[in-house]
Amino acid sequence: MRTLCLEHGAGAVYTELTSAEGIRRDSEKTFQVLDTGANEHPIAGHIFGRDPEAMAEAARYVEQTGLFDWIDINCGCPVRKVVSRGAGAALLKELPLMGEIIETVKQAVSLPVSVKTRIGFNNDTADHAEIAKVVEQSGADMIAVHARLARNFHGGDPDWHALGEMKQQLKIPIIGNGGVNAPEDAQRMVEVSGVDGVMIGRGAVGNPWIFEQIRNGAGAPSPEDRRDMMAEHLRRLVELNEVKQKNGSRPHKYSPEEAACIQFRTHIPYYVKGMFD
Repeated sequence: MRTLCLEHGAGAVYTELTSAEGIRRDSEKTFQVLDTGANEHPIAGHIFGRDPEAMAEAARYVEQTGLFDWIDINCGCPVRKVVSRGAGAALLKELPLMGEIIETVKQAVSLPVSVKTRIGFNNDTADHAEIAKVVEQSGADMIAVHARLARNFHGGDPDWHALGEMKQQLKIPIIGNGGVNAPEDAQRMVEVSGVDGVMIGRGAVGNPWIFEQIRNGAGAPSPEDRRDMMAEHLRRLVELNEVKQKNGSRPHKYSPEEAACIQFRTHIPYYVKGMFD
């Protein structure tokens, strides 16, 4: 998915969320998350955790692989299994700890360090202005902000005006995220908030063309384009599973082809969305 997005105009990509404790404990499954393609740049090693030393150790490992262009600290994931560990968006309820993590990671590596976060956890915790202040004062080189509260996950309208308020107070670059599902959404976000860049997540699933549409006004993909992209995506998934099974030590229930087909099932509805209306 990342390589397809880069080939169609994405400016940079992130790895999947990677556990700092998994790196510290030498977890094979965790290391597989950090696998990258040969030409997969620019790319950030995206780590999460709540222990500053574990995060620093993970950041050093990410840097030492030589595979990554910068390190990203996740302070915004609202998924229960992450928040229940006191990591991800849970750090928005503990800004001093969040600041300590950023400072410790920044001191541990020479690569640039960014922070992925949200405009807040809920209405009773620190707001976007406080979050922006802590991130910048702790030494981050960039911040990417999903314009919804963590408690709302992906529901409701994103607050792009909050992004604008953060942009006004920050000296470091701010990347806006949330609610961009079409080229016109990206344009509106920039107009409303003045952010330095736009991050797209769910809007690119089944639609890697969205980046070149935003960049140069490319048209909508034809049915043939969609078919060819689906075939290429599936082919790359097969290759990825072949590599994982070759390098892994655990027994495998499915062949690389079977595993790829199972994984690809979630992408199919997005690729064909709107084709049969």
